[in-house]
Amino acid sequence: MDERIQMWLEGELKEFSADFKRFNEKVTKMMYLWMAVSVAGMTALGFIVGGDAASVFKLHFPIGCGIALFIWICFVVQMKRGSTKKVRSAYERAMTEAFHSEEDKAAFVRQIESGSFGKTVFMNTVVDRFPSRFQAGSEYLIFNRDLAVRFIRVADIEDIYCREEKSRTRYHLGDYNVIQSLTIGISLIIEYKSGSASERKSGEDSLYLENGKQVETVFEYIRRYCPELNV
Repeated sequence: MDERIQMWLEGELKEFSADFKRFNEKVTKMMYLWMAVSVAGMTALGFIVGGDAASVFKLHFPIGCGIALFIWICFVVQMKRGSTKKVRSAYERAMTEAFHSEEDKAAFVRQIESGSFGKTVFMNTVVDRFPSRFQAGSEYLIFNRDLAVRFIRVADIEDIYCREEKSRTRYHLGDYNVIQSLTIGISLIIEYKSGSASERKSGEDSLYLENGKQVETVFEYIRRYCPELNV
């Protein structure tokens, strides 16, 4: 790997570690809350269904503790998955897929050396296991969500626009069956120029964002560092 790219990667990993620490602090607070709710909720349920104190603390309380333990185990497993080694592998794999030629690498080095880029972090603790990072630069857009890292060459992009992601839910309202569409997120759709290496590989890509505020933040960075895209 080019020495300049290696230095950039080391800085990126250091920043990700700091982001992951803040992410886990937020998740930890949620974890303790849900553990407490699990224990208290199951105990309360025991009394609601008519159990006496002895039966509740013999049956419902241990079940609540078991659920709380399961939540804690899931959290510990998530923390281990965010190791620096795995994050490094995700970035290195993404660069191998994105840099098809020496010119691609040279373009990225120009972005690093010029300092013409900006980055932001999204702490989507409800839907993601890791912090999401977005970087817009004069040569590349970089997106890391749940350790799925993407390097997108700006010169290959034909158009960028948004598409709402919806989920259909069905429920009964009196004698009627109601089907309702709910917006669950927004995808940033990236269409590539015909004949470009990216177009030959995937045609188009999509980057999932949680809400309109995140979309506007991404667009703001693209407008500032990639004005030729006209978003």
